[in-house]
Amino acid sequence: MAPVDEAEALAVLPPLPQPADIRANGRCDQRELDEWVQNVDDVSAQIKGIIDGTLTDFEALDHNMAIKERAKQIRHEELLQKRNRFFLYGNEGKGEGTKYKWWCKRCFVEYLIDLPQNTCTRCKQADKMMTQQERRDELMGKLEDYKKVRSSHQWRKDKWIRWKKSQALLGRSRNINYKAWEYWEPDTDTEDEGDPIVPRDNPEFLAMEADIKDRHKKAAEKSKTSEKCRERGNQCMKDGDFVGAIEHYEEGLEYKRDNKALWTNKALAELKVFRWHDAVASCNKVIEYSEIFEDGFKRSSDACFKAFMRRAAALRALHRWAEAVEDLEDAVKLFPKDKEARDLLEKTKAALREADQVQSLQAADATPAASEEAAPQGPVRIEIEESEDESDDDGANGASLSAAPSSLAGLSRSEFRSLLARLGREESERVLFCARRGGGGGGGRAVRCPA
Repeated sequence: MAPVDEAEALAVLPPLPQPADIRANGRCDQRELDEWVQNVDDVSAQIKGIIDGTLTDFEALDHNMAIKERAKQIRHEELLQKRNRFFLYGNEGKGEGTKYKWWCKRCFVEYLIDLPQNTCTRCKQADKMMTQQERRDELMGKLEDYKKVRSSHQWRKDKWIRWKKSQALLGRSRNINYKAWEYWEPDTDTEDEGDPIVPRDNPEFLAMEADIKDRHKKAAEKSKTSEKCRERGNQCMKDGDFVGAIEHYEEGLEYKRDNKALWTNKALAELKVFRWHDAVASCNKVIEYSEIFEDGFKRSSDACFKAFMRRAAALRALHRWAEAVEDLEDAVKLFPKDKEARDLLEKTKAALREADQVQSLQAADATPAASEEAAPQGPVRIEIEESEDESDDDGANGASLSAAPSSLAGLSRSEFRSLLARLGREESERVLFCARRGGGGGGGRAVRCPA
């Protein structure tokens, strides 16, 4: 698909309403009204100044009027650019309303205009574009499916409640020796119980049996479809298409939400594209499901191990070291002999200790600064003794690392040599240097020194 030409896209935008058209229709917003009143006040003041003789510098007056006109022109251009961006790049949404024409299923963006070639301006594709009516039909179809599932669930629930009430009304039989049955034990642990005795001619039971078989068949079909989506996602992972893999895994989860392999594979793909928070959320699904419905992580140890490891990797990327240590400890409990998990646990513990050390050092540096700010202000007499043996390098050695420039390019030769000497002499200086933030292209992120 050819990319969308911006000039071609701008040509389809609706025309911007002119102020004259707005006034002709009897509509005028408060901003235009205030601007008009301000202009009237300015003109009245200028006329009064000319009459009174207080306004004589007409060149300055013309200059100020030109500046005001240019400012008005700039505001109009900014408004036009903002409007063009709104129409061309759409508004993020799920396509649930009616105030749009086209909706991109891949980008979740609503467009108010007809785009050239019906191509999304964000992903540059047209295969996932849907009209408002198509999106509404899709949502209504999902709503009807949900109503059927809900109705079927309610029917089964009501039937179960009626059966429980009927059993309560029957009571205990006088012909059965319940006490003797309490002492009965099977001959073997694997005694064949035989075929169950069922009412063959009962139409209600036959309908229930047919419904059970139908639901089992649909569940098997959904499971197969989910497995096919997982295989397509795995192939995308091998080809390096991580975003496409995430889409296939999400499609598979629409058919089978409790497929743990889809969640863990989706988390791995999200780690590849640096979606740390999404990876944590995907791993949470596996861990919470196993903890609630399986009473622990032993039954699905392999899936839970992957979930703990991948959630720990995402937490490490977010610098949430304490939570990452807890996940890695749970992973090691599941597979104590896994070398990768044990090595990563040791590295994360070291990073946690380093983060705590940096925090304590920064707090210690902040305490003297606070005391200095609280010191009384006023003239202080200081005696300075000069010595010929002292050099400029000694003065640089006494400087704090926090007072040094944020970029190494701003250091002189003597300051750079002094910095190297301090880093080689004191471990605390090295830790603070590696954990410095901002400046020098750091981007506000802490620098992790190699062990």
